[in-house]
Amino acid sequence: MDYIEILIKLRKILRSINLESKRIEKQFGISIPQLLILQYLSKKAEYKALGKEIKEYMNLNASTISGLLQRLESKGWVAKLPKPEDKRASFFTL
Repeated sequence: MDYIEILIKLRKILRSINLESKRIEKQFGISIPQLLILQYLSKKAEYKALGKEIKEYMNLNASTISGLLQRLESKGWVAKLPKPEDKRASFFTL
């Protein structure tokens, strides 16, 4: 397989992901990264995790995660809870 064939196959994959992303956004009103965060929280003990844990799981930078979590919070999907022993950190819960 030459590099052109690989590029064509990658383009098909990206197109499929884009179409699925739009379908999910239309149906549920959330993006795929937001959905992945909700799925991650659903598998955590007490359905909560620190922002840092979510950042590491998603492998995204802190500002991107912050924006995703703010949008989920404004839509009522997650709640932000202060971490009692460290005021700089917050838990996010379903």
